[in-house]
Amino acid sequence: MDTTGFFSKIGPLRLVLLAFAIACYPLVLFADMDPEGIGVLTVYVVPALVVILFFVLMLDALMNRIFMAEQDDEVRARNRLRMRADLLVAAGLVLSWLSWFREIGAL
Repeated sequence: MDTTGFFSKIGPLRLVLLAFAIACYPLVLFADMDPEGIGVLTVYVVPALVVILFFVLMLDALMNRIFMAEQDDEVRARNRLRMRADLLVAAGLVLSWLSWFREIGAL
């Protein structure tokens, strides 16, 4: 698959959203730091950002599914690609952060 075609089908704003969400995957390793200095970001900001990003990804996937209704095959294929990318990245967020949220008693 051509990566430039993939990026143009995804769109720039959605690409930034997916990149932010993917950047949060490894930050779970630093979520137990002392909340001093840079630790404030990893202890307070990033977990809140993960929850927000998860719900934005779910909303985006839902809207792509809604926009697939009564469209031609090209638009359906583009929206299906966007929806699958959103769901795949959201699943990665859940898998990487689930143990941390269970540990703090949020689930």
